[in-house]
Amino acid sequence: MIRHHFQTILCDIPDDWRARPLRSLLSDDLSGDWGDDEGEVMLAVLRSTNFTDSANLDVTDVARRGFTGAKAAQIQVQPNDILVERSGGGPNQPVGRVAMVRGPMPGTGFANFVQALRPNAATISPELLLWVLHQLNRSGFVERLQHQTTQMRNLDLRDYLKVLLPVPTDPAEQACIGETLKAADGHICAIEEQIREAERVKRSLVEQGTTVGLRAGVATKATNRYRYDFEVNAAWDQVELRTLKPQIDYGTNEPSNDYRAGVPVIAIPQVLASRFALSELPFAEVSTQEKESLELKPHDVLLVRTNGNPSYIGRSTVIPEGVLDTLTIFASYLIRIRVDERRLRGAFLNYVLQSQTGRRQSNCLANTSAGNFNLGARSLSRFLIPLPKAEEQDDIVAALNASDDLVLDLRKQLAAARRVKQSLLQNLLTGKIRLRP
Repeated sequence: MIRHHFQTILCDIPDDWRARPLRSLLSDDLSGDWGDDEGEVMLAVLRSTNFTDSANLDVTDVARRGFTGAKAAQIQVQPNDILVERSGGGPNQPVGRVAMVRGPMPGTGFANFVQALRPNAATISPELLLWVLHQLNRSGFVERLQHQTTQMRNLDLRDYLKVLLPVPTDPAEQACIGETLKAADGHICAIEEQIREAERVKRSLVEQGTTVGLRAGVATKATNRYRYDFEVNAAWDQVELRTLKPQIDYGTNEPSNDYRAGVPVIAIPQVLASRFALSELPFAEVSTQEKESLELKPHDVLLVRTNGNPSYIGRSTVIPEGVLDTLTIFASYLIRIRVDERRLRGAFLNYVLQSQTGRRQSNCLANTSAGNFNLGARSLSRFLIPLPKAEEQDDIVAALNASDDLVLDLRKQLAAARRVKQSLLQNLLTGKIRLRP
């Protein structure tokens, strides 16, 4: 039996609100079905894998299953249906995620590990109910409404339908709260779409800028490297990295400590961003010789040389001017490349390594050993590097940095929008902030 520590499962409520059992707010609740490979009627079947963490449906990959005509009609979703993940979850993810069917979806049903709740619009705004159940999941209270088998968490549906939820008595206030949260979520979705588009443009610019450049009407020629054909700027030299006589060094093997003794050490997590940004770094106690030989300087390029994840190999970042305010070195899983800036800008080299053509070279040059993927200094020295004039390199880097800045700015906007939505969820659904129609 569920005991409520507050007036409702989420919180205490204003005097003019009511605590209502979930079941009393529904006109129906339905169990899903997975169907068969073939059947009288073929449906697209929504699963918990189609749920996003923000209470939306992602229908880019929906399974198709066969059913009898009667069963297909029974599990056909309707607008405003709230789908609940009743089985699944994981070690750090409870069940009870929700998503709403926001419009007609003919020929679409839902799977056996999903429950469909059909709100009674006469007693509750479907939009409000969606966000209350979303908050129930993300707040962690749903942990009290589930049990775990060997590999799976299961929602105790009987108790779930009995939980007392906060319900404003004024239908207009219900609609106001639901629409405000929907608008906040829509703003987040719009920023996420802008980020996807900005990242697509950035990837395209990086590839174009590091192979043929960004100037219009340049002549190109075909070349081949490690079984890949690609177009290059006919006016640029194409040279192996070793011909530029780079300084290539491996990082320290000294272990990091949690008492911040020694010097800060850049490790793999800081290299996964396209341009290095200072964050909380581990520390290691190293010899004076290592401090001197491994000290990082502006324009140094750091590259992941060994990891169990092949997608990390060859990932790189560049140390910008004025970022490191103290002597900083790098860890053994990284390689530092220091080049003659008069011929090859470190920032341009960094974008070459990040390009699709550069990533293909990394994949071809890497080898495997004891479950790890490795990219050594000798292999790296055979990297084919395009070499425009230094001034053109600077122009390309400036354009690519501007594209990168746009992505970073949008991500900051997204983080801010998510904080606003989180505040709205906590305050609107508890009545701490009231919205009057």
